[in-house]
Amino acid sequence: MFRTSQKKLSPAILKGLCRFSTFQEGDFCILRNVKNNKIFFTGPLCSNGQRGVADGSISHESIIGKKPRSRIVVDKGSTVYMAHFPTLQEYVLNVPRKCTPIYPKDASTIVHMLDVQPGDKVLEAGTGNGSLTLYLAKAVSHEGKVDTFDVRQEHSKNAQTHVQRYSRGKYASVVSFHVGSLGDKLQEMMEPKEEYDAIVLDMPQPSDEIPKILPYLKNDRFIVCYLPNMTQVLSLVEFIRDMPLVLEDCLEVAWKEWEVKATYIRSLLNEANEKQNDEPVKPHTWICRPKNWDVKGHTAFLVKLRKAAPVQDSIVS
Repeated sequence: MFRTSQKKLSPAILKGLCRFSTFQEGDFCILRNVKNNKIFFTGPLCSNGQRGVADGSISHESIIGKKPRSRIVVDKGSTVYMAHFPTLQEYVLNVPRKCTPIYPKDASTIVHMLDVQPGDKVLEAGTGNGSLTLYLAKAVSHEGKVDTFDVRQEHSKNAQTHVQRYSRGKYASVVSFHVGSLGDKLQEMMEPKEEYDAIVLDMPQPSDEIPKILPYLKNDRFIVCYLPNMTQVLSLVEFIRDMPLVLEDCLEVAWKEWEVKATYIRSLLNEANEKQNDEPVKPHTWICRPKNWDVKGHTAFLVKLRKAAPVQDSIVS
């Protein structure tokens, strides 16, 4: 059967689905130095705001109303910066923190491991700074739902602010914030039934909560646990041996950034300077090497569990 009706999206959501044409008050901005690519995270923009940069300051007024990739000159200076809307990765790495966030390398992998898609309902325990919350909300989109829990009111409130401010509140309607112990709070909210398509746990001892939350996870779907050390992983694997859960994966994610840029052969550059040649020296070679000072190394192990409750098979003879 073909679907005969579609869910209507509110004007606010439809507006959020579009790319913005100009910067407005309340937006965030990445200012990139056009010469050395150094970036400055700026915002939320306001009419009387200023952003200090390495060689002066830039007024928010000079950004508001401009299009992405507009060139902005430092106040009382000559250095030029290019304005961009921040990507999700840039946003979560630069907003103020109350705690260490789940970094993009892990957040994007968790979304992949959970196999979530638009329309899914996801449970997150350990809201923290709200970085993973935004990645989950983006994955389930406006047809889905993210319920996120944290035991600390301060963390939950801070994360809610970050979600509301990102991309003009694009995913604010997708996320519901809750404060309190996960299992107890969940039992207060609803009857135990297979409600969620995926669960992610960022807590030191997930074994304390798994027995309480497992009835809320759909069968054959996934839990991903974010665990900083292997001792926690081993304790979890030992704990689930007598539960309807199967260990599917244990991953560690590492990103290594590379520097790739054109450069000049010094001898040719010196020779050109001696000849006082007005023509620019063309690049003759490339630098291609890892940024050893900026390796995104170990943060945590990502443990993927599949709910494997027995089912009543219907055998047709």
